[in-house]
This record gives sequence, structure tokens and C-alpha cells, in this order.
Amino acid sequence: MKRIPHFAAASVLAASALLGLASAPALAAPIVIDVAGAQSINLQGEAGNTMWFIDVGANAVLNSLSWSLDLEAFAPSVLSEMQVSFGGSSGLDLVTFAPGGADFASGVGSYSGSLDLGAFGLSVGADGLLRLEFSEAFKDFAPGVAEGEWQRGTLTFDVTAASAVPEPASAALALLGLGLVLAVRARRARPTP
Repeated sequence: MKRIPHFAAASVLAASALLGLASAPALAAPIVIDVAGAQSINLQGEAGNTMWFIDVGANAVLNSLSWSLDLEAFAPSVLSEMQVSFGGSSGLDLVTFAPGGADFASGVGSYSGSLDLGAFGLSVGADGLLRLEFSEAFKDFAPGVAEGEWQRGTLTFDVTAASAVPEPASAALALLGLGLVLAVRARRARPTP
């Protein structure tokens, strides 16, 4: 039976651990946002809309969204017009979501479900702020007048922290450093003639 020298076995274990770290999946965490009291007032992007900024961590990735909410649309506005847009704080890469998208009635509606956001490649910027803007798809009333209210419920974002995954350059440098350490050990382990 051939024995692997001690330094070689330790090197293989160290390299395996480092590669495992480099390929480890990032840890996801749920961000739960209570939407009670948010109002849908004007069209998206207009002044006067309810807008919130939630700190989810620098460059965090939005993986999925789930919701369980009760909305009220004030007649003649309808539930399908109530929407929330979300994305980075710059507002340049927002996704707009209407929980009551197929409900063309005024009054109260309850909605729940989930959506995989992976295909959108959404992330927040370096400031770590997730922007939420509650708005209307169609303006029935005068500007500044609320057309609906998000009575109760939550929006839950599954978020992956960007810092949980090592950058490829960092992993490459770590492997290079490990290779140099192994080369020095191998040289020391050679018997002298």
C-alpha cells in the first residue's frame, strides 16, 4: 500500500476546503415587509407616492417574492390598478407587481402567492437599499388623492447577501497562495543527497 506523504495529504485537504468555500452557495435570508397603511396614490414615478427604502445589504440579490395581503381600492379605481414597484434605490431597474392583476372590481381583495425573481437578475446597489414604490396603473382621481390602501399583510423577499460568495479574483489569489505554500513544503520535504 502506497502512503501519501503527510504534507501532500494536508495539501489536498486544504485545497478541497478552499474550493468548497469558493463554490459554496450564498446564504439566503427572508426580508419581511409589513405593508399595512401604504397607499396607492399616483402613477409610478410621480411625486406623492408612498415610497419606502429597506436596507437589505450592499449588492444583495433578490431571489423571490411571496405575498399575503389585503387591499382596498376606492371606487371607481379597481384592485387590478394597485401596484408596487421594487428594485435598487436608483429606480432604474424596477419590477412592477400588481397582486390583484385580474381583479377588475373596487372594494377589498385578499391575495397570496409567490414569484421566482431569478430570471430578472435583480440586485440592489452598493448602498444596500431596496426601493418600494406603491402606485396606481391608471389614475382615476385628482393627483395626490389616494385611490387605494394596502390594508394589511406582508411582502417577503428572499435575499442573498453578495458578501456570502467570494469574488473569483479573491478565490484565485487564495489558490495561488496555497500553491506557493505547498511548493515550499514539497521542497523542504525532499531528502538531501
